[in-house]
Amino acid sequence: MLTFKINKDETAYEVTKCDKKVTGTVTIPDTYSGKAVVGIAKEAFCACENMTDVIIPDSVEQIGTRAFYYCAGLTNIVIPNSVKKIGNGAFISCTGLTNIVIPDSVKTAGERIFQNCTSLKSAVLSKNMKISGDYAFCGCTSLVSVTIPDGVKEIGWSCFEDCTGLTSVTIPKSLTKYERAFRNCTGLASVTFQKGVKIIGQEAFEKCTGLTSITIPEGVEEIEFQAFAGCTGLTSVTIPKTVVNMKHMVFEGCDKQLTVNVLELCEKPETWHPNWRGNYSTDKCKVIWDKNIIEE
Repeated sequence: MLTFKINKDETAYEVTKCDKKVTGTVTIPDTYSGKAVVGIAKEAFCACENMTDVIIPDSVEQIGTRAFYYCAGLTNIVIPNSVKKIGNGAFISCTGLTNIVIPDSVKTAGERIFQNCTSLKSAVLSKNMKISGDYAFCGCTSLVSVTIPDGVKEIGWSCFEDCTGLTSVTIPKSLTKYERAFRNCTGLASVTFQKGVKIIGQEAFEKCTGLTSITIPEGVEEIEFQAFAGCTGLTSVTIPKTVVNMKHMVFEGCDKQLTVNVLELCEKPETWHPNWRGNYSTDKCKVIWDKNIIEE
């Protein structure tokens, strides 16, 4: 059922292939021919559609590119604490997966690792995963809960784009780069920024039409290009005086129904882009500066 290959120095094995006719639960042994099984190779379980569970031993340190691609029947998998690296598209289109925990042992995760896992309801990221690859959870339309631990510094481009079932998210203070991360998460109704967050990423919440209000906490210093563009449900945003760098078109498309309250500032700082509200729109949102100075 499983095929193994020894590594170059002949000290350990990796799983290279599984019979595509396999059904039910597959158990990967921790040893083969007296040596440890330390890896799952590229496309090793690709298209094993009738496999429902995989038991991965604590000896495995790496899960390869597209290792479980299109394992549509896979409903449960536990990634052990021994795994340090997950390759590109490792679980792409595993449409039966319902939850996933990426252990803190994982420091590197590739692109599109869980893309189009349409039944995935919850995900927990490793706090030691400094970088999560682009499109990692893109199109996981059933995802309602995601935990991004404090310690994660960067999540890839469009990491949670089109996760339309996601209703709330907390941005940890460690996160400094999350471009387009939650774009088109139309069900997102609540965003919480931990104290200590410095940046709101480029296009991070673009087209999150379910958002109605946002409070940006004291300490945020930069709001990047089109961070909330197309959030047509927004009616209220509060911005603290600590924001010194406001890029252009941050609220593009939000228009007249949105009121932006700027705390302890009586006028636009010179460091804010002239078109921070929108791109020369005639229907710009209303701004209330401190001392109730209103700018239409």
